[in-house]
Amino acid sequence: MTKRNLLAVAALCATAAMTLTACGGDDEKADGKEKGTSASASATTKPFEGLTGDQISEKARVAMTKLKTFKIKGDMTVDGADMSIDFAVAVKGDCQGTLVRDGGSAQILKSGGVMYMKGDEKFWQQTGKEDGSSPDEAKAFTQLVKGRWFKLGSGAEAEEEFPFCDAGVMFEKDKDDARLTRGPETEVDGTRAVTLTGKDGAEKQTLLVAAEGEPYALKMTTEGGKEPGSLQYSEFNKPVTVKAPPADQVIDANQLKG
Repeated sequence: MTKRNLLAVAALCATAAMTLTACGGDDEKADGKEKGTSASASATTKPFEGLTGDQISEKARVAMTKLKTFKIKGDMTVDGADMSIDFAVAVKGDCQGTLVRDGGSAQILKSGGVMYMKGDEKFWQQTGKEDGSSPDEAKAFTQLVKGRWFKLGSGAEAEEEFPFCDAGVMFEKDKDDARLTRGPETEVDGTRAVTLTGKDGAEKQTLLVAAEGEPYALKMTTEGGKEPGSLQYSEFNKPVTVKAPPADQVIDANQLKG
């Protein structure tokens, strides 16, 4: 019953992260060795001197895959609906946070490879409508899971439905995306950043990469097209503890099949 919403969010996150994977440059040059640049950007020199936009993007992609934890927060449009997410992610695959879609909200967590969702009444009603359930069916399901966690699945199934809990998937290398152009320096919450921009059809993508410390991705914005949005990354390597909900508060999706 929830798969469509999850796939929509997962697809959005993968699309919004695509600028990070637009690494058409030479990896040997991108690692900073050829030009004599350090692995981290320096505040005392011009950041990423001699590197192209694609090479900077590749440095950011690699840096993000090395993180133990991070936070991702953003707003976007998916299938014409306004959506926002706020998640803490551990690279080992655990995550927890909140998804809000057209006024309906749900808590989502993934622990030990198993994913759980706890939605409010409006969220479940919307989900049922989108999945083709009748009003009576949606109402009955909403009452069944009210105040409880819905166990969605584990292993490959959970990863397919909600891949942005997996940093390895989210920042997977892909050479087919748009080329990036380096723009002016800016700041994100007080951190110096380099601006990278690219075009993908009607969409303009902007990636801001930290120009001091490690070259983490700080913010991604997609303008134009049918699914504009913005994602911001923060709280790098800060502790994230995710625990599965108590068993007596969980309804297993497999138990409802029949």
